[in-house]
Amino acid sequence: MTDPTPEELRERIGAERAELGRTASALADRVDVGSRARAARDQATEQVKTGVAQATEQVKTGVAQATEQVRTGVGQAQQLGGEVLNRTAGTAKQAVDTLDSALGGRGRTTLAAAGLGAALLTALLVVLRRRRK
Repeated sequence: MTDPTPEELRERIGAERAELGRTASALADRVDVGSRARAARDQATEQVKTGVAQATEQVKTGVAQATEQVRTGVGQAQQLGGEVLNRTAGTAKQAVDTLDSALGGRGRTTLAAAGLGAALLTALLVVLRRRRK
């Protein structure tokens, strides 16, 4: 085996110095607590931001779904209320006609029909209020 030339020795020394510099830098990074704490803080901040963004999206989606369900429910309630009102009006007309024929004339049934109509309207309002609760 031959002895290395001075040029080869300089190259080896240069490579060893570079390696030693990288090792020293890595060790310095490991013992730099402040830098590591800042990096951990930054990472935690990003995780929180991501979590908040996801939660915000979930809330927006939930609100949109709830809004749609409420709109659907209101539409159904309006439809049901209309149906009840139509049925009640039909029943009231039948009752007036029956009362009219029983009493023998319109003059006498007007007052009775007004009272019956008020009673039916009151009953309808009570039923609708109870359904809201």
